[in-house]
Amino acid sequence: MNPTLTATRAGADGPSRTVGFLSLTTLRGTAPADVRAPEDTGSGPNLLLALQAGGEAELVRGEADPVGAGTELARRGGTEVCGPGDLFACDGAEPFVLREFGAYEVHLVRMPRRSLVLTARQEELLYRGAPFADGPVAPLLAALVRELANPASVRSPREALRMAGSVAELTPLLVADAVEGVDGTEGSELSDDVVTRGQGDPEPGGGPGAESREILMRRLYAYIDAHLWDRDLTPASVAAAQHLSIRYLHKLFEGHGRTIGRWIQHRRLEEARRELARPSSADSTVSAVSRRWGFASPTHFSRSFRAVYGMSPSDWRDGRVPPPPGSRTAAHSG
Repeated sequence: MNPTLTATRAGADGPSRTVGFLSLTTLRGTAPADVRAPEDTGSGPNLLLALQAGGEAELVRGEADPVGAGTELARRGGTEVCGPGDLFACDGAEPFVLREFGAYEVHLVRMPRRSLVLTARQEELLYRGAPFADGPVAPLLAALVRELANPASVRSPREALRMAGSVAELTPLLVADAVEGVDGTEGSELSDDVVTRGQGDPEPGGGPGAESREILMRRLYAYIDAHLWDRDLTPASVAAAQHLSIRYLHKLFEGHGRTIGRWIQHRRLEEARRELARPSSADSTVSAVSRRWGFASPTHFSRSFRAVYGMSPSDWRDGRVPPPPGSRTAAHSG
């Protein structure tokens, strides 16, 4: 077996490169090898999405040592086979190894955890459900990752940012595919809600009233989306408009693994990001966009946007890619 390959050793195309707010590494080889992700040099938690683009491998999760002593692996419940076109996701800090059987090509995409709205339950399903290549989402996402990995297909920084945004939006939808693969619950409330919202997660336990709670949550999501522009959109205003107590409103969102305040901010940032990425936004000011999506001030908007996407709203709009983490430029940027 060849030595372990990373982005800076033989068998890789070179160091990881930045595509929008994502970090992408392509690993290739012509002989059997153990392939691991390159060292994470970014800041903060991240999710790692991997595509086995060519060849076949044995995926070993949670292996803490190069020779696979077995104790940690045993706790994770064994190995899985990754074939061409298969995707899998894991916590960026979780060790894994792909034991490639022959010639291979692997694309690894790191995305900031803060750019995704996934509950703990959804993360667990996503990590347990891989590898997978079927379903409504996985083939689309695999094709997009292949495009990202081809430098010729990304013609401008602005396009790179748009493609990175598409990957971040599609990745949570993999939960629906993961549910079917792990639990065999095709058509379940969880799968339906994930497809409908892209982020949903039904309240645990089900039972009487579970269906009515899901209908109510869809109504709450729709109301919030229709009033994102309103700076006075708060838990209290939502509760009053929907004739609910604030206590019950918070309980509903807690059942989905999030707070209503965080959800409102996520949706505002998501819509502002989409607007800034449109070609027609070149003449829009950051202040105008922040007002249009209900932020208290341009300063608050810029600070929140940078915290999630790792760059300022103006950089996103103008297609300027941020410097790699740890570089001199990054260290001195505002």
